[in-house]
Amino acid sequence: MDHDSSYVEEINGFGEEASHPRKLPDDLPKSLDDRQPVRNYGGETEMYDAWQGQSQFLTTPMPAQPLSFNLSLDDHSYDNEETTQRIEDSDSRLMEMLAAQAAHREDEAAGGDEDSVIADQKLSEEEKRPTLQKLLHMAASNGDVDRVSRLLHGKAKDFIDVNAADEEGRAPIIYASCFGHEDVVLALLEADADVDRQDRNHWTSLMWAMTNRHKTIAKILLDHGASSTARSSSGRTAFDFPAPNSEMSDYLNQNGYHIGDVGVGDDFYDSGFSQDKFEQEMEENEMRRRMMMESSMNLEVDLSSLGMDERPESPEEPDEQQEFVWDRCLNDQMFVFQESELERILDIIITQMTPQRTPSQKPVPANILFLSARYAHYHSSPDLLATLLVSAMDKINVKVENHQWDMTVLAFWISNATLLLHYLKKDAGLVEATVDFQVQLVELINEIFILIIRDAERRMDKVLDAAILAHETIPFDDLEFVGEWKLFKKNRPQTSEPVSYKPQPPNRRTQPSPRNVTSLLSSTLFVLDLYDIHSVITSQILAQLFYWIGAELFNHVLSNRTYLARTKAMQIRMNISVLEDWARSNNRVPEHYENGSLSTTGETTMEAARKHFTAIIQLLQWLQCFSSLGEKQDVLGSLDETLSQIPRLSPQQLLHAVSHYRYEKGERGLPKEARKHLSNLQTQMKKRAQQIRQNRSTPSTNNGSEPRSSTSAENEGTNGTAEIEEAEPASDSLLLDPAHMLQFSLPTTVDMRISYGAGYGGVNRERERKYIPTVPPEFLARLDVGGGSGSAKFGTGMMSIAMNDD
Repeated sequence: MDHDSSYVEEINGFGEEASHPRKLPDDLPKSLDDRQPVRNYGGETEMYDAWQGQSQFLTTPMPAQPLSFNLSLDDHSYDNEETTQRIEDSDSRLMEMLAAQAAHREDEAAGGDEDSVIADQKLSEEEKRPTLQKLLHMAASNGDVDRVSRLLHGKAKDFIDVNAADEEGRAPIIYASCFGHEDVVLALLEADADVDRQDRNHWTSLMWAMTNRHKTIAKILLDHGASSTARSSSGRTAFDFPAPNSEMSDYLNQNGYHIGDVGVGDDFYDSGFSQDKFEQEMEENEMRRRMMMESSMNLEVDLSSLGMDERPESPEEPDEQQEFVWDRCLNDQMFVFQESELERILDIIITQMTPQRTPSQKPVPANILFLSARYAHYHSSPDLLATLLVSAMDKINVKVENHQWDMTVLAFWISNATLLLHYLKKDAGLVEATVDFQVQLVELINEIFILIIRDAERRMDKVLDAAILAHETIPFDDLEFVGEWKLFKKNRPQTSEPVSYKPQPPNRRTQPSPRNVTSLLSSTLFVLDLYDIHSVITSQILAQLFYWIGAELFNHVLSNRTYLARTKAMQIRMNISVLEDWARSNNRVPEHYENGSLSTTGETTMEAARKHFTAIIQLLQWLQCFSSLGEKQDVLGSLDETLSQIPRLSPQQLLHAVSHYRYEKGERGLPKEARKHLSNLQTQMKKRAQQIRQNRSTPSTNNGSEPRSSTSAENEGTNGTAEIEEAEPASDSLLLDPAHMLQFSLPTTVDMRISYGAGYGGVNRERERKYIPTVPPEFLARLDVGGGSGSAKFGTGMMSIAMNDD
């Protein structure tokens, strides 16, 4: 009886196994309906072996099918959801992390200090915990190692869990590993952070360090016991992230962590070629992805505007399409529309248009406006053409005005405006019928050109002083200047140790440096290239930015006594050399062809930087050398030789720098005879300038344009003794004019026909096809009004909205 009762008790579910029944396998039939269909096995399959010269008969349990080899790289027939997810999850999750970091920065700016939270008597302990925990996540995300240490070891340590996850499911060590904050990772590990902590997608800190190429952090995590077998939600391990033979895998292999080359072997046809090409493509994609993220943060634009969430277009074979005819309008080379539908069409291609990145979608507004203008001009009336162009220009102006601080929108529309101008000039009929509209397009391009420059200048102005003027690569802390006192100075014993460069402490690495400026320049150039801005316009944008940087630095140095010292001049010169290196590594040659030349003749990026940095560099040279002129026997001879090497500085600027100079103790000043000589040169310059003003008392022939400052970057005079250019009025201004705009010139007709065509000799047919006016199929569907007289009719690559017959 007892045996039966225990049996019944177990049956009724009192046992552990009964309360949790074992789940049946999925492939086990559970009813008669689960029977599998009978497989049809093929018989013998004859295969001809060309190497053996005879046939072979194979018997296989699989159905006999003809062999098919597809060696193309873009074959998607074997793709599945897991493979697609594996490719896309890295970028999508990285975008989530960037959004979380941005939210942390906003919260940190609005949040308070941890001491104030702890001292707040109004908050209970339960209310303090989430607030202080959030401060730890913010500090780890932003790389604030000092705050992390205070939170982990200060008064707040009792309220904080180093492994607690935030609302996104991520622990502090995951944020620090993702964004490359090595010091924060070490601080968290010393506080017993869980090295294998996973987020809601089961990504560990090691996975984030691997995917973002943080080699040192990956090694630190592995040294602290990070698991290399933990799997993400898609089944990947941390060692699946770095590509074989990549920099990350080589680094870890050198440090004793063998990733291996699983599944990677020599190519049967070309050993090593495909792997090298794959590595090159991986590096290019990685660099492009980093530029997208950096540009998004620098320019404050959406990642989608830079193509972060966009799949690249698959390469297609060139279609045997009909050649575009420019001297007459064929029926399938225009866009037919009703005047009643014009407002809706313009709203789609202008007002509602977001910047497009793919080659086929970037020129959509220019293509549709041009094809519509062809229909209105050749097959309708001049009134319809005027209505089309006027309405389009009004909407474009409103669009640009509403997005004047969004560089992606500005770049998108200056690209389309330039391409549309090229189309109108190339069409034999529209070139004369749209003269007024072409003038408006030129003014629009010039206006967007200025807006792009002002936007870039506004962003660089925030960091220029701190990054170039205040940044110290080699600190000079023990210098003493004449007439300056150092309060609370400690008497340090004099040592004879040699001067050695020491790396900056972690709390100073986050201070602005020249890289902040070059990063903004790189982001600007990346956006200009992304939207196919003509190289002539791109080179002028960079030249104008170089002029602005040079003028701002020149004015700040000359007007701030802090920088008028030879040690500071040395530091600033080293920082400017970083900008010169950037110009050298990003040197662009504009596609400008002058007087029938077969080679480009425009000013390169490196030449523009050298030209517009000349004034500030020569000022820094003067600050470093003039105090040594007193050591020369022939003072005036040495002074004249020095002045010949710094021709961009006027005597007034030289004297001002000497008068407000900060002399170090023991440093000699400029001899009196040298000062007198500079004063005489300044007097001669003023007399000559006054004489030129008298000669210009007659009406000026400057075509009504505003005169440029003689202190602008175009002034090539030498210390007031050389001839002043007739086109520039004499000026006694001490500083340069940063707001001065250099002369802007559009690409010539020849430049645009070569850049937007097949080039000299017609060899670049692929580029010519890229700029043939067509409309992508996805925009045809959007423009289809559907039904009745407005139904869409497709031609050869064009769309036609039929009109009612009168």
